[in-house]
This record gives sequence, structure tokens and C-alpha cells, in this order.
Amino acid sequence: MRLQGKRALITGSARGIGQGIAAAFVQEGASVILLDYRADQLEASAERIRRQAMDRGQVAHVATVVCDLSSSVQVERAAETAWAYWGGIDILVNNAGIATRESFVDIPLSRWQQVININLNATFQLSQWVAKMMIANGIGGSIVNMASKNGLAGSALLAHYNASKGGVVLLTQSMAVDLAQNNIRVNAVAPGFIDTPLDRELKEKSEVTLSLTERTPMRRLGTIEEVANAFLFLASDEASYITGTTLVVDGGHLANACDL
Repeated sequence: MRLQGKRALITGSARGIGQGIAAAFVQEGASVILLDYRADQLEASAERIRRQAMDRGQVAHVATVVCDLSSSVQVERAAETAWAYWGGIDILVNNAGIATRESFVDIPLSRWQQVININLNATFQLSQWVAKMMIANGIGGSIVNMASKNGLAGSALLAHYNASKGGVVLLTQSMAVDLAQNNIRVNAVAPGFIDTPLDRELKEKSEVTLSLTERTPMRRLGTIEEVANAFLFLASDEASYITGTTLVVDGGHLANACDL
């Protein structure tokens, strides 16, 4: 198993891609802690992963921590709880994120700050806390951040989200350079259009008809499993000489930028 004996903390894992990442990690032998602010959905997610493991004849080591990542106090407390639960963390996945589709001139400062706090500031704070503990305990580990194709190229109606994900991309590179001497690798995954609950909510709330796959060469949405596999690879020892990179999982969408 690719993550046998590894201890992983995965944020935003009550549903969607985070849940998919956790399920993939458990299947590969990791003990995981699911973190989210949705307590009921978080427990349901953990139970679903346990049942999947049981169906495979596998024992799943899954725990949960409830945390609102927009609160710096809660982030630190959650980090302490997660570290103590398994006696350390080998893999941190900063997956949690929010997005609201609205025109730049209509974005209230409060929502700008909310998006930046959850998508970027929490990634910084949690990564810094975990990295300090990894260094203090001599743990060589892996941190994998959730970026986005929107952090690599601009798009309409998502200025706050785009800015936060652009920040994640450069934060990932900076962390990788600073932490390499401590045997801590830091990478990011940048999904394109993926069939997730967040994606469906954005489409339902938008007044604009979105043709998400029109310029995607593979002509379909990606799946949660396809994104989870990218996180699994970067977290594993198979990526032992990869740090500071952002792996794009978008069906070729960004490669098609000049096809107007």
C-alpha cells in the first residue's frame, strides 16, 4: 500500500473532493483525520469511508475534527487535536475552499475577506503549524494544497476566488523552497471543472448559463476520483523528488487557451 503507516489530516473532507481524497488515502493504508465545519456531514463522511473499507475487508482508521477554518483560534485548536490523535501528522492536505460567483464591482469586503481567510490564510496557518511540528519531531512529510486552474489564469465573476488560488500556487512554491531542507515536500493540485457539490451549487446560483466543457479538449467534467488520485500521487513516496509544483488536472482546458 502506497501510504501504509502514514497519518494524514485532510481539510474540507465532509463531502466532495476532500471525501474522495480521504477514501483514496484510507484504501492505500493511511490513518486519516477528516476536518470540516459541517459536523453531521463530517461524521457521515467518516462512516461512509469506514463502510467502503469494510466492504474491501479492510479496517479503516478514521477520526474527525470539527473546525471553522475562518477562525484562526479554531484552526490552531484543531491542529493540536489532530496531531495528538495519531501522535503526529505525516501528510497534510489543505483541500477546504469556498467560492461565490459575482461581479468584481459587487463583491463586498466581508466576502472578499471570507474567501481569502478560508482558501489562503487557513492554508498558511495550518501548514505553518504542522510544518513546525514536523521539524521539531524530525518528521519528513508531505503537504499538498488545493489550488485551481483559476489560480493560473483569470476568469470572470470569481475575482476573490481567483486571487486566493493564485496565492495558494505561490505559497506552495515558497513553502517548498523553505521546507526542502527539512525533508518536507510541498505541492499543489489545480483542478479544472470537476463534478462536485460546490460546482453544482455555483451553477445553480449563477444567472449565467455556463458551458463548462466547451473549451475543454476532453469534453467532459473531471471526476472526484481523478482529482483524488493526483493528491494521492503527490502525497506518496512515488513523488519523492517532486516539490514546489502545481499539478493541473483539467482535461486540457488551460492548454486550450488560444482556441477562441
